[in-house]
Amino acid sequence: MKTLWEKIKKIGLWKPDMRLVAVLAVAAMLLLLVPLLRIAIYTIPWYDDYGYAESVRSFLSLDYTLANAWKGALYCVKTQWYAWQGTFSSCFFMAIAPLAWNESLYFAGPMFLICLLTASAFVLSWTCLRKVLKADISSAVILSAASAAILVEFIHSDRAGFYWYNSGIHYVGMHSMLMLTAAVWIRLLAGKGKLNAVILSLLAVLGAVIGGGSNYVTTLQGLILIVSIIALGILLRRLRTLLLLPSLAVYAFGFYKNVSAPGNNVRQANFTGLGPVDSIVQSFLAAFRNMWGFTGIRTVLFLILLAPVIWRMVKKISFPFSYPGLILLWSFCFYATGFTPSFYAMGHEGIGRTLNAVKITYQILLLLNTVYWLGWLQNQTQKEGRAAAAARTLRKRYKGGGEGIPLVHYLAVAAFMLLVFSLDPYQARDYSSFCAYHFVHTGEANEFHKEYLKRVEMIKQGGSVVGVPPYHFIPSPIFAGELSADPNNEANRFMANWYKKEAIMCVVEETQ
Repeated sequence: MKTLWEKIKKIGLWKPDMRLVAVLAVAAMLLLLVPLLRIAIYTIPWYDDYGYAESVRSFLSLDYTLANAWKGALYCVKTQWYAWQGTFSSCFFMAIAPLAWNESLYFAGPMFLICLLTASAFVLSWTCLRKVLKADISSAVILSAASAAILVEFIHSDRAGFYWYNSGIHYVGMHSMLMLTAAVWIRLLAGKGKLNAVILSLLAVLGAVIGGGSNYVTTLQGLILIVSIIALGILLRRLRTLLLLPSLAVYAFGFYKNVSAPGNNVRQANFTGLGPVDSIVQSFLAAFRNMWGFTGIRTVLFLILLAPVIWRMVKKISFPFSYPGLILLWSFCFYATGFTPSFYAMGHEGIGRTLNAVKITYQILLLLNTVYWLGWLQNQTQKEGRAAAAARTLRKRYKGGGEGIPLVHYLAVAAFMLLVFSLDPYQARDYSSFCAYHFVHTGEANEFHKEYLKRVEMIKQGGSVVGVPPYHFIPSPIFAGELSADPNNEANRFMANWYKKEAIMCVVEETQ
């Protein structure tokens, strides 16, 4: 018995090489994406998908070329800018949806959004860890993979964020592109080399065009972010700060064209918002209210799992981690700005697709602040003389791998995560990968898609006025909405226009 216990203890205290942990972290991240990408095959167009993609489809019907697709997208942007909203870059991506090219390609849009969010979270985290903190490769890979996994797995609304393309590209898509642009800004400020500066400057300007014309949460936070980075560059007396000025100028111009669009007045007539001061006050209150909802025990466990990795990483770097309280204050204010546009425009904190963008900002800042505060604590212990020798040893020993965290830590936290998951009454809501797996495994997603194909065939074969039965299978992540019995309902009209029908309505079947 004693021998068995000693073997178990030896296995538990084994410290796997951090390079192995990094590989496993990436593998886990990719594994979580499998069910999300799998269920995307069954996604279907809904509502605004038809409205925004119509212009590109019309131009492509004349001649199936990229030039015509470009003309159709610009036509949609111009029309929306005058008639509904100034978010020109969002409207452009809405217009060139896969649906516009072929109905059967709709699934490519949701797949793109899932991969884009994963990649942008990984790239931004990697940039901060490697280019700013100068972290070792293994730790940077682990934390970047973890940040991507957290953002994708705990997204506020997978339906609005991934599987309804029009909604997803407007918020999750634009916010993902802002994260990529932020990574470019950081690299531009922290990098070296003339060729590197030229390439990054061009990418920064392109990112500024996209960010300036995106939804109002993203475009506001992007403007605040680039101004903050430039201010930091000035404080650090970095000459390369000048390279950010073209991007700032383009972003500011795009922001102005976005918020000053005539269509905004048309849209605003449908809503009642708050004044500027009230919107700011309510934004801070909403930020406090949503903090635990955006965190939850699931994210806390992730942070506990990552804490030893972060602690080991910050031991080996010389970054000062100064003024953590100021960084935390800026982070909270920046996060709170995500609620301001909704309060100003609509009088409330925002709907599911809006909160997707806000939560993404919060999660990224939560992870970065965890690293920053643990780095500050590590510096404090070293200043007092504790762990200094160990830190020097670590710096000499580890370049990007080496002995890491005891296996028992990973196993203990993983076991607790499994317990929390098993006790969660809302598993299919709180874990996007499990939710996707559930509806694929039960066959509901497939049956729902079959009903959609049957509905489309019924519409195509029907007369000028078509009645369709309601869906019986309603898999929550990919079911965005149902048609109305009223043919004048906007969702009905968009679909009718797409199929060149006078009217389409949902007819409830009579029971015998």
